[in-house]
Amino acid sequence: MMKSSLIKYLIFMTAVFVLMFPFTTAFYFEQHPSHTVSKLESTIASMPLAISASEADAILGTQPDSISSANGVFANPTMLLDASNEQATKYGSIQSYSLRIWKQDDVIATVAIDDSGKVAGRWTWNKNKARNHNQFSLGRFLTSLTGLFR
Repeated sequence: MMKSSLIKYLIFMTAVFVLMFPFTTAFYFEQHPSHTVSKLESTIASMPLAISASEADAILGTQPDSISSANGVFANPTMLLDASNEQATKYGSIQSYSLRIWKQDDVIATVAIDDSGKVAGRWTWNKNKARNHNQFSLGRFLTSLTGLFR
């Protein structure tokens, strides 16, 4: 008798899963469309380090929309830690950089130029919202799934 109810329970749960999975998947991909990489993003990502500022301008085809300055240290070519960040000194000595900024639609690109006039780092971001480029991440799936029950 016990075995019969266990089998019925498993069949019921399997049926619920099979019916819910397509709806959950459709909802997830509707709420999290894939990101199309812009020309500015691909150009910045492929830009070599240690080229001159004028070579960077030539690669992008225009002068920057704005130029600012920052003091910090690079943890990697896409992460500039500000001088006020207590983790910065772990990565080296604080230096000053000229930040050359380009804007195109929702994408903002920054190229950091060091004191010798060479590209020390470069990165892009979307000014409207942060994006997780891995649309298949478990965290995004669970967030979408919990959103269904709110």
